[in-house]
Parts: sequence; structure tokens; C-alpha cells
Amino acid sequence: MVAKAVHAADSTLSKAELTPAALLLQNEVFRGSGGVSDENRSLGFRPAFYDMETGAVHPSCFANGLPAPMHLLDGLPSELVLARLDSGRVTAVKSGIVAGFMRQGQFFTRVQAAQASQDLRCASRELSNPLHNHRLLEVWERFMLGQDYADEAIRPVVEDSWRRCHASCIDPQLGHAPLGADSEQVEYRRYRQADLRDAAYPVLQRAQELLNRSSSVILLTDEHGLILDVAGEQRSRHAAQDINLVPGGLWSEEAVGTNAIGTALAAGEAVQLYGAEHFCSGIKHFTCSADVIHDPHDGRVIGAVDLSGLTETYQRNALEFAMNAARLIEANLAAAYFSSREQVLQCSRALFGRWREQGLLAFDRRGRLVRANGLAHPQLKALDSAFELSPQTRLGALDLDDDSQSAAVAPSWLASQPQHAIAQRGRRIGTLLVLEGVGG
Repeated sequence: MVAKAVHAADSTLSKAELTPAALLLQNEVFRGSGGVSDENRSLGFRPAFYDMETGAVHPSCFANGLPAPMHLLDGLPSELVLARLDSGRVTAVKSGIVAGFMRQGQFFTRVQAAQASQDLRCASRELSNPLHNHRLLEVWERFMLGQDYADEAIRPVVEDSWRRCHASCIDPQLGHAPLGADSEQVEYRRYRQADLRDAAYPVLQRAQELLNRSSSVILLTDEHGLILDVAGEQRSRHAAQDINLVPGGLWSEEAVGTNAIGTALAAGEAVQLYGAEHFCSGIKHFTCSADVIHDPHDGRVIGAVDLSGLTETYQRNALEFAMNAARLIEANLAAAYFSSREQVLQCSRALFGRWREQGLLAFDRRGRLVRANGLAHPQLKALDSAFELSPQTRLGALDLDDDSQSAAVAPSWLASQPQHAIAQRGRRIGTLLVLEGVGG
């Protein structure tokens, strides 16, 4: 985990004027965390700047336009520059410019890059070893009896999960996962995840073609471990039904103990489990490999993809298969996200021209911030000093697809600020928030 002090520093620095001195200070704060260029370059991160007002991302460049390996202000477009020396070196840029990184089409703040770097280097993605299965059954029995169970066969990711399950009083004799809700609630939750399901559909369909002879199923879940969709050959899907590997099955650790879906979601990383590594005895005859799926807007985990089958179907490359599927789904999500962002940017231009003297925030249909003008920063700070305005800001209360949001989860100032629809050809695609101040 990135230290709390680094999070606090990032929040403070993101509000300060961006100058060469501020960039040096940021580098000092994030040194050793993975949030600086020379520590994350090998992982595919490239220094970049995010413009809060336009939603544009600008790769860091030298003054001549060539890519720079570190954060430099000199290559930013002239309209962003506030001051420069006679030599041409930029000494200050306008407010709302955030230093971060681009990787695989996604912008990362320094904090997010630091966390992602740590995740990418995490060693707990090692594969299961079926040869340890009988030993692990004995280890599990000793663990359940409170006896000394120390054994090199148990991997840290498994041991940590067992401890969480034991602390949560999970029934170790469970034979299947529970169903998360009644059919209407399940359908509503599947509807709420339309973006994720649409992005996953072609991936699951292609995977089904590849899995026809493997006796495995591939599953898509939401961030709570609720199965949204299942694909695979019919006999494998029939076997999976016995333990509720079906739409509506709830596979969080809290519901069914250590399993690849729930443990991947709990750990925030890819996990493979074999037989005895599961916590509950009723699913110890299965093997599963899962990886989490991240939102392209802010990097938060929004679901998981899992490959499951009986233990005799174990394949060493199953985890790689699941990880590749997760990356393909994320790529589809990113394409849809950036398309919707571009629509909001284009359709909000006239609105931003109409209210030039007020702070403006444009959100997409899911309540994700797309752009903010310069006046929005001080006005929002006056309304709510604790509210973070960043490229990853999200207001769930402005999610047009969520009719379950309650006023209690919205900032107290939101109801007093005028909202206007951002529309494209008569269809609402986002929300413009016009900041008028307290009591405005």
C-alpha cells in the first residue's frame, strides 16, 4: 500500500501551482513509491499532464516536441503556459494542470501510478502447485483445528485469505456459493453493469470457442463477486451449476471463503487456486484462476473475470488466459470511455461559452468528471474544502443510469448548484454543474 503521507502530499501538491520547483518537490515526495518516471518507466508508464479544463492529456515533451523521459513543462501547448523565461523555459502553467502518467491509454495520477507499480511487481501471482494438494489438505485441517500449520506449501495469498475467512466465521463446510439476490435484483444489477458486460461480451464469446474442449467455464463478475455472465461448453456449465457458478451466484470471500474470484477482488490482483487451497470443503474439487478488471476513468476495481473447472482440468496457462481476458475487457472499456468523454467535450463547448464567469464542471453519464474550467477550482474549494477535484473525480449522484442513489451519498452542497443536461442529438449524455456558491 502507498503510505498515507504520500496520499496526503499528493492531495496538497495537486492544488499548488505547477512549476518546475513543484515538479521537483513531487518527485521527492514520491521517490521510492513508483510514482516517479525513473521507477515506473520499465512498466510502461510515460510522463504526461492532464488538463482539467479540457480533459486533454499531453505527453511530456521537450521544447522541440520530442518525447521527454521525465516531467517537463517546456513542451506543453502555449495556451497552457502562464510564464516563461527569455530562454523559452516555462516557469508556470495555468491552474488545473495535473502531472501524472499514461499507460495503455489510461491516465494515472502519481498516487495511482505508485499503487499500480506495486501491484504489477507483486510476487503473489505465482501459480498453484497441484502436487501440493494432499499436503495442503492436511495443512487446512491443522489450520481449522488451531494447530501449528506452518508449511512452505501454503502460499501467502492463500494463507492471508484463510485468516480473513476464519476471522469472518465463514462456514468451512459450505458446499456451494449462495445466490446473491432474487431474480429481479440480479437482473437489475446486470443492467447496472451494462458497460462492463458490453465490453466483456466479445471476449467471453471468443473464450467460449477456445474452451470447448477444456471442460472449463469463463465468468464475469461485478466488484462484489456477483456473477453477471457465464460462457463455456454445456457440460462444463452443468457441472458449474452444482456450486452456483451461475449468473446470480455470489463469490465474494465473505460469502464462500477463499476462491479465485473473491480472493482476487479482496487482494486486488490476479489469483490462481487449486483444490485444497479453497477454504470451504465443498469447492475443493475445483480449480480457478481470476483477475480483476479496472475502470479506465479512475483505476478502481469494477469486476473480475474467472476461468473455472474441476481439478482435473487444471492448466498452468489458465491464469495467463484470465489475465489476458481481463486486459482485453479493459481495452474495450477504455475505448467506450474515451468515446463518451469526447462526446461530452464536444457537446459542452457551447455551454462552457455561455457561463464564462462561473465555475463549470462537466460530467459524463456515469458521473465521471470530464472537464472543469479555471473558476471551478476556487469556487469548489469555497463550497467544500475537503472535496477533491482531480482527473479521477466521480459523483455517483450524477450517474444517469443509477436510480438507486440516495441524497445521503451526495455532497451537501450539490443540491443547491444548478445542473444542466449535456445532450447529443436529443439524448442526454452528461451533466453540467454550474457552481454558484453557498446559497447561490
